[in-house]
Order: sequence, then structure tokens, then C-alpha cells
Amino acid sequence: MLAGGHNTPVNYAMWMIMGEALSRQHARTGDEKYAANPTTSMLSIDALGFRRGQGALDTLLQDTDLVDHPLMAQAKIRGIRALAGHSESTDLTNDVNGGPSGIAIATAAGKAAFWDMVGAPDSLKIIALEGEFAMTSGHSQELKTTAVAQQVGKRLRILLSYNNAGIDDSLVGGVIKPEFDAYQLEGQWASYGWNVLTLDDANDYDQVAGVLKTMEDWDPTDRRPMIVIGRTVKGWWPGAQNGKIPRYGDQIVSYQSHPYAFSFNNDYFQALAGTFEERFGVEFQGIHDGAVANDRERLIQFKTNIDVVMSVLEKNGLGEWLANRLVDIGDSVADDLPLRIDRSKDPFQDPRLAVENLPVEAQNLTVRNSESGEEKEITIKLFEEPGNVRGTRRAISEIVKWMNYVTENRFMIVAADLAESINVENGSFWGHYDPVKNPLGTRLKAVIQEAGNASTAIGLVGQSASLDPDKHVGVWAISGSYGAFTPLMYLPARVWSQQNQDSPFRVGVLNILAGHSGPETAADARTHFGIFSPQVWKLFPKGQVITLSFWDYNDVAPAYFAAASIAAREPKVGVIVLEVARPDFPVADRATFADTDLTAAAKGLYLIRDFDPDKPKHGYVMVQGSSSTVNLVSVLDRLEQDGVNVRVVACISEELFHRQSADYQNSVLPAEARYDLMVVTTGTRRVWPIQDPGPLTKEYSLVSDWDDQWLTGGSEADVIAEAHLDAESIYRGVKRFADEHDHRISSQAKQLADLQ
Repeated sequence: MLAGGHNTPVNYAMWMIMGEALSRQHARTGDEKYAANPTTSMLSIDALGFRRGQGALDTLLQDTDLVDHPLMAQAKIRGIRALAGHSESTDLTNDVNGGPSGIAIATAAGKAAFWDMVGAPDSLKIIALEGEFAMTSGHSQELKTTAVAQQVGKRLRILLSYNNAGIDDSLVGGVIKPEFDAYQLEGQWASYGWNVLTLDDANDYDQVAGVLKTMEDWDPTDRRPMIVIGRTVKGWWPGAQNGKIPRYGDQIVSYQSHPYAFSFNNDYFQALAGTFEERFGVEFQGIHDGAVANDRERLIQFKTNIDVVMSVLEKNGLGEWLANRLVDIGDSVADDLPLRIDRSKDPFQDPRLAVENLPVEAQNLTVRNSESGEEKEITIKLFEEPGNVRGTRRAISEIVKWMNYVTENRFMIVAADLAESINVENGSFWGHYDPVKNPLGTRLKAVIQEAGNASTAIGLVGQSASLDPDKHVGVWAISGSYGAFTPLMYLPARVWSQQNQDSPFRVGVLNILAGHSGPETAADARTHFGIFSPQVWKLFPKGQVITLSFWDYNDVAPAYFAAASIAAREPKVGVIVLEVARPDFPVADRATFADTDLTAAAKGLYLIRDFDPDKPKHGYVMVQGSSSTVNLVSVLDRLEQDGVNVRVVACISEELFHRQSADYQNSVLPAEARYDLMVVTTGTRRVWPIQDPGPLTKEYSLVSDWDDQWLTGGSEADVIAEAHLDAESIYRGVKRFADEHDHRISSQAKQLADLQ
């Protein structure tokens, strides 16, 4: 695992050298033991792909008339690999997408915990590299606690390069004034309970090798994670002599060495290259002739000099030695690691998780702990009887339990000390996870660190024990909090979604629970309102997230398992978001609905009330959210008595709806409905339950931000009334919508006519 960003060019260079050594040795000997799959290895041609997108690379050589140039022959093998400016899993050399704010390294605890959970031997380890500036971020600060909480021990080993230099400042002595001498990285990590090792000179390979050996030999019963803080030099160069570069002068170090400060083929670059030429007896081409303005000539010069570097492999048997060493290392890696899970199947594709197979009646079951032999009786109730007072959040623990029952404890919970409040805690049959005492526990110890908890969940689902890249054998995880606070989870989840989209191997699914959403979270004051905040979960490319907004207990299981079935089979879907409110309401009697199907929520949108075909139609009312839907349903009979004839559509998930047949979609919400639509929602008019709701929808809709003000708080009833989502406000709003139907349609018809 490479967590860092700006150190990734060194990583790429190393893998290119190794790939080139194998390729050359294979070409020289014909021995298949040196054959490396070009689709998974790196070659020297890939240097042209650094910080270029794949789309541009697909035509790069054609655009510069270099397709048949001898220097570019490797590109004909499988093209040029795109190499991101920060580490990504697409290059197959690391296991995480690096990026801003320490996001990558924050997943490390989850990755390490996964291999403890599945019983992997100590030889399998997570090694993460990062710099001191990234380690000041909130995400990496939260890692300090999460890794200790999960007791990952020496399986997690962080190498912190402490060069005290960012992009435009130093940390200690710059951002932190030098007189504040108590600011010490070693003490910070030690105070969190980590094993901290230090290196005086982490540019000295002997010291680095020595500390790696120390960690390898560390007592495996010591469950504290490990970090090495090594002093390094930004701008380090092996050819420097006493801080000088021969034939140039002072070595450029610290943040001043950031490469954006250097022009093409400048004097300093030439001096550095000169030391390489002297050391290895080679000569670079064209670098002393200044900058190259022509794209074609620049690529030729660049690839020519990359090949000059690679020619060193032909000297003194270096390439042969490296190729043999790589083969030896590869031969030492065993595919048959002893694990406590079945590696032959993906349990999340079990047919018992399909919507049509969900048990309607409460299930009284016996579960057995395969480690301890203990048995216990459990009850799982995915559906409730009408009239029972059970809010949507009460169903969350039931779907988690069913997941863990079917998958044999492969659905992990990482949700702070309010896990019981948002109803995920009871989804764990065997309590809190402990790598030694309770490895089958599925609820991880966690504090109120939303970003860190989400990152841990991402680390868990990003691992797989499968030998087949098209099959995931691992875990899923859920992290949650108040809906108001889930934006703290968005950044790591967004980076995770990008990783998932292009992952070369199947990974698991991240579940986010936006609990206590909507204005109903009144007792905790308006800082806790999940009105605008949960809407960040719409900020993904279409088809890569499934968002679920529940209003009734019996919506939860069918909609969730419909989403889970999709995500388990379609790699593109990497995130499922569940939004529930706090209040308990009586479970709806679906016999009174137009769609009486108990699993109707699996279809995304369904009919609560349909038009009376014998009366004039007054329009479509879409409803989303708990209080909004409950209060609307409570006034439907009154509205009908007053002559209102509307179709009421419950919106659980637009993503699920779009996966239904065209006939079903048209039967519920035909295209023309958008011109005759109002929305009743505990959400906002900034982000509607569906895209493109229509030109006059805003005019009639009832939303929490109806007056573009933050709600003031108070009791639940007070806040719902202030949001104009109480039963009386909804009645008046729908009545007005119906009364103005003819005017609404005629005004739009006139506007269209005026276009002619």
C-alpha cells in the first residue's frame, strides 16, 4: 500500500525498472519464469503516461506521428499506462487512491483489521508511506485512534518521511514557530499508544532495512500499531557532496525543491543528470540544448533518455540479478494462505439476499460462533405488522442482522459510540470485534470520528481474499452518524468511489447510514438537522451510488436488498446510502395503498394513491421523507372528500426506479407528469428527490427550506410546523395544487405556443 501522493513518481520509477528487468531477461533467455503480464506490469514506455489521462494517451503517439517510431515499440504491446499524479490502485502497485488530506493512509487501519478478521498469518502486512504534512490532516489524525482501537499490531507499519517540507513552507519552524519545541511528531504518535521507531537518516538504506527487520521481528502479541518516523531531505540526491551538486553549487532542498519551480532542461536538472552520467557511464541526449518546444521532439528526447537510464540494467549483470531476485520473491508468495473464510464464493450474491426470497415472517434462528463453538438464539424481523409503532431506523439493525446471518458475519459496523442510537449496534451477533478474543465480532470499536470511521470501513471493503480479480471475497461495511454529520464522510467516500470505478479487481461495497435525518431531529437543536447535509450523497456520477430514503419500516428491507443485489453484481456501484429519520410512526397499512405490494420499495417509486379514473386529474404529488409522508398519508381521505384527485408517488430511490422496466416507469411517473408535479419532502428544493422535476414544481412544493432560512429548532412538532410539513400545511398545499391545476396547465401551454 502506498498512501502518499508526491512520492508516487519514485514508486512508478521503481516498478518500471523492475518491469524492464523482467522484460529484458525474458527476451534474452526465453525463459517463461521471467514473463510478466504486460497488462499488470510497468514498462519504460509508461513514463510517457505520468499525469496524463488514458484518453489522451490512446491517441498521443498518433497525434505526434510516433506510432511506428522504434523508441515507442513497447506501446504496441498494450498501449501506454496512465499514471496518476497521486497513487491509485489502477496501476496495480498500491492498494489505495492517494489524495488530499491524508485520505489514503486513513484507510490503513481497516485494511489491516480485515486480514486479522479473516485469520491471515502475520506475514501479510500493510505498509503505508506518507509525509509529515499529510499526517497533520484530520483524516490521518483520526487514524491514530482507529488503528489503536482495532488493535492491528505490527500488521500495520507506517513509514513517515519527515523532511519538514511541504509545497511552500516547512512544518516545524514554518507553520509551527520554532520556539514551540513541544511540537514533536514522535511524542504525538506515542501519546496515542503507537509503537514509535525513529531513524536519524531515512535516506540511508542500511537504516531503513534495519528498521524494517526490527518491525518484522517484533512481538506479534503486541497489538499496538507501528510507525517509523525517519528524517529525510526533500530534494535529496545521491550525487550530492556535502550539500553541493558538482558543477552547479548548493543543492536545492526543502520546499524550494518542489519540481514546479524548475524549467525544462534547466541548469540544475543538467547538473543532477551529470552526476548520474558519471556514476553509471552513460550519456543523456539533448538535455544541454535547452527546452524543446515541439511536442514530438520532446517525447522523443524524453523516451530516449528513459532508455538511457534503463541501459544501466545491462551493466555488470544488474538487470539479470534484479530479474532473478524478483522471481525468487514471487515464488515465495503463497496463494493458499490459511484463512478462516471460504475463498470460493462471494457470500453477498447468496440467493437468500434477493428481495423475492426475503422472509416476511419473523425468523427465530440459531447462530453458531465457529471460533468459540457458542450458540445463541436470535430473532430477525424484516417486516412489521401494520399499526405497530416502529420507525424506519428500527429496521436498520434487522437488515444488518440478516446480512450477517446469510454471509456468516461478513457485514462490518463502524459507527462511533452512537451505534445504538442509529440502530446498527444490534446487527452484530457476537458483539465487539477483537482480533484475539473475539475475531467474529462485527461491530468495531469506534469513537466520534466520522471521517476516520468511514475511512476504516473503506479499508475493510477494499480488501479481497479472492484469487479471481472478477470475484470479491471479503466484507462489506457500514458507517453512519447523524445525517447532519455525514458530509464528514463524503470526501473519503468520493475518493473511494473513484477507486472503485476503475479498480482492476472486484472490491466490496461501502454503506453509509445517514441516521436521524430530516428536521425531525429537533430535540438535539438545529446543529443536528439532517436537511441539507444528507444531500451531498447525490454528488456522485450517475449509477455509482444508490441512495435510499425510507419513510416506513416495511420500505427498508426490500429497498436495501434490491440495492445490495445490484451492488453485489455490478462493480460500478460502490456506495449505498441509507437515510432514516428518528421518530417512530405506526407502520403503514399497505392494503390501503394503490400498490399493495409489501416489497414495493424495491422498485424505487411506488403508488400510495392513484387517480380516480372517473374524475378530472389534478396532478402528481411526489413525497419523500418520514414526517412528510406520514402527514400526507394522514390527510389523503380528507383531500379526496374535498374533491382532490391526485396521484401520490412515494420516492424511495430514483436509482432503483431507473432500473425498472420502461412500462413500469411510465405507469408511475410518465414524462408528462413533470409538468404537473409537486413535491412534499423533508429535504430541500436545492436537491429534488428526482432529477428534472419540471418547470412549476418549485412553485407548489412543500420543502424544509421553503423560506430559504435555517429552521430555528424546538420540539419535533414545532420544527415540522415551522417547515410547513405538518398535516394541515400539507393539506393546504396539496389543495392549492389541485385547485390551480387548470391554470397551471394552460399557462405552460401558452408559453409553449408563444415559442412558435
